[in-house]
Amino acid sequence: MMMKYKLLFTNLFIFSLSTLPSQACPSGNPQTIGYIRRDNNRCEGIQPRDVVAGIKLISIATRGITSYPNLITLQIPRLGNTTPEVTVQSLSKNYLLNNLSLKQNQGLFTFPFKPDVLNKAAVPPNSLRALAKVDDSVYVPVTIGKPSGRYEFVFYTSRRATFPTFAILRKGKVIYTSPRNNYQNGEVVFTWNALKAPAGRYQIHVMAQQERIGRKDEPFERRYDFDHNPNWLK
Repeated sequence: MMMKYKLLFTNLFIFSLSTLPSQACPSGNPQTIGYIRRDNNRCEGIQPRDVVAGIKLISIATRGITSYPNLITLQIPRLGNTTPEVTVQSLSKNYLLNNLSLKQNQGLFTFPFKPDVLNKAAVPPNSLRALAKVDDSVYVPVTIGKPSGRYEFVFYTSRRATFPTFAILRKGKVIYTSPRNNYQNGEVVFTWNALKAPAGRYQIHVMAQQERIGRKDEPFERRYDFDHNPNWLK
């Protein structure tokens, strides 16, 4: 019985770490690539992180760069008066950028920064993932550098999984599907060319089956609301 309580406490502790709001990062030498506060406007650097079990949405973004310019600008659509919580990361390099001091520019939030850490850590541009959460239930896409004309929706799965359902809905009607019926682990990327899709609120519906050795696959189902405007992809 005591072992069961210890296991339950451990699981709750791990879950609590994954759901805590962003915390201030430490100060340090800006010439290093460690995860520290930089220019008093962001936390950025290399920070090894524990893998959280399960399946998690890690990116809704558009990125049209193959190399880093002298100055990278993130653009995040503005919804109402809420400042979004933005995270940029590269899991392959343990790169993390968050706690941003965003600037308001008409209908957008922007954040320019130099790619010094990205270059020093040899983080490939195509490995960058970005997620902007406006509130507990709505996301907006992040433009990294410049738009590509399509969105990338990226999920991370800690174990091999199939994604028999990946659908995008508008007003309850499915307008796009892209299932993955082969087992994959790590990052699973879905793309959507939405240049011709009208502006408005959309929903992602995902159903997956995550492999468990010696047991039945674990089902996963989530819905995520996000806003879209074709101008954000141009």
